[in-house]
Amino acid sequence: MTEPSQTMIAFYEQRTKEHIERVQRCLYVIADSTQHADELRMRAELHDASKFSDAERTGYIWLTEFHRCRRNGEPFSYPAGMEDLVRQAIKHHVTTNRHHPEFHATPADMSDVDLIEMVCDWTAMAQEFGEDGGSARPYADRPLGRRLILPDDRVEFVHQVIKLVDRRLSDQEAANAKTS
Repeated sequence: MTEPSQTMIAFYEQRTKEHIERVQRCLYVIADSTQHADELRMRAELHDASKFSDAERTGYIWLTEFHRCRRNGEPFSYPAGMEDLVRQAIKHHVTTNRHHPEFHATPADMSDVDLIEMVCDWTAMAQEFGEDGGSARPYADRPLGRRLILPDDRVEFVHQVIKLVDRRLSDQEAANAKTS
C-alpha cells in the first residue's frame, strides 16, 4: 500500500482542522438558542475526532486528496487497494458519529442534537466551498427526500435549524464588523 505524501498529510490535517473549527463555531453560536446548549458544546469538542483515528485517518487523507484534485481539475487515481480503505474509513466514520444518518437504524431515529450537528456539518461544508453564501440550504435540498428520509416534522425541524444557524452566523458577523 502506498503511503500518503507529507504534502497530502499536511493538507488533510489543515483542511480537517478548519472544517472542525467551522462546525464548532456553528454549534457554539446556536447552542444558547436551543434547549440543548450543554450537549451541543460537548458535540463541538468531539466533532469528527474519529477522522484522526487509525480506522479513518489514512483513508480520509486519500479521500481528501481525491477531492482536492477533482476541485482543481488535476488527474488522480488511487493506489491499488486504496479505494477499499477509503470506503472502510467512510463506513467507520458514518457509523460511529451520531450526526450521520447511517449511525442510526433509520434517519427518523436522529435526535434534535444529531440533526443540529448535521446541519452545522453541512453549513461548514457550504462555507468551505463557497456555496449559497455558506448556508446549509443546498445540502438539505440534496439528501432530504432521497438519501435522508425523515418524517415531515423532522424535515421542518432541519429547515428551522438552517434558518437559525444562518441568522445567528449573520448576526455574529455583523457584530464582529461593528467592532472591527
